[in-house]
Amino acid sequence: MNKQVINVAFVGGGKGCYDILHHLKSYPPYHFKPQIIGVADPNTEAIGRRLAERLGIATTSDCQPFLQNKELDLIIELTGDDRVLADIHNNKLASIKVLDHVGALFLWEIIAIQDEKLRLEKKVSHLDTMAAIGEISYRMTHELRNPLMIIGGLVRRMMTRIDLPHGSRKQLKHISHHVQHIEELISDICDVVRPLKPQFHLIDMNDFIGSWCKVLKTETRLSGVAADFEIDEELPAMYIDWSLMRQAFWHIFENSLDAMVDTGGNITIKVLLCWDNLHIEFIDSGGGFKELSTSQAMHPFMTTRPGKMGLGLALCKQIIFDHGGDLEIVNEKNKGTSVIIKLPITLTRPPAQASEF
Repeated sequence: MNKQVINVAFVGGGKGCYDILHHLKSYPPYHFKPQIIGVADPNTEAIGRRLAERLGIATTSDCQPFLQNKELDLIIELTGDDRVLADIHNNKLASIKVLDHVGALFLWEIIAIQDEKLRLEKKVSHLDTMAAIGEISYRMTHELRNPLMIIGGLVRRMMTRIDLPHGSRKQLKHISHHVQHIEELISDICDVVRPLKPQFHLIDMNDFIGSWCKVLKTETRLSGVAADFEIDEELPAMYIDWSLMRQAFWHIFENSLDAMVDTGGNITIKVLLCWDNLHIEFIDSGGGFKELSTSQAMHPFMTTRPGKMGLGLALCKQIIFDHGGDLEIVNEKNKGTSVIIKLPITLTRPPAQASEF
């Protein structure tokens, strides 16, 4: 069936624009084909405008050219400003329809319901995957951990002998190194499949993000990588497990450093308030995932790094999901990778954890 093409422009490139573009990209409509011809917002860093740029959609700071575009069918006004809406109605062509911010608010509610449905579906799928890996992990740890501990202990005891020849000591040290590596891999698997049981506390995000970024500045200087930070000044206090969240942030950050360790580059970290969410982005100029798709990159045991099990991003995803959030990877060819975290601002301790404190 040929779908009717509707040419659409957005006026306002904030969270509403971001959500709509994100859903249209992931779930195209059945009965018509929206052709997004542009997004207008004077803020060049608005998240909807930036997503439009990543999708190859034209962006502008002025909506006036849209109003006289004879090919345009619909303007979606998302600014929430009645003056902007009045200007659109007064100056647009009669053939152009307008969905204003009141109608868009209703649309956002539908999107929020759909978002929650999709998040729960992802979580169920993720839990099914974790259950399968858990069975593998149980068998591996049961069959391998105890023998490895015995082997490692015996090797270390033999290395303490003062009459041990130098050549034998060197060989035993080599064996000990490989035993330790296998033990670390088993531990990594256990970290992913073990229930995390987050311990939520009310954390001042200004202090949490600020102190974390100070350490990052030192790490990037030592690695020869430039770092830029864009942090909203008034971040809220919210309930998170700060230890798990820091673990997730560090892993994403270290992945970015690894991608630029040989060539150098730039990493940008943004923490922005977007309605009732924190929008967190890690943007690097590394090579991105050359052999893997972005969806594959978050699957357990998927990695392009020699000697790694590929469990880090799966653990990050689990941590973010346990906080009610979502994690997305955007891989831009020849530009690098963006990891985007959408974290809901939680002002009450989750019920499951309330009895523990």
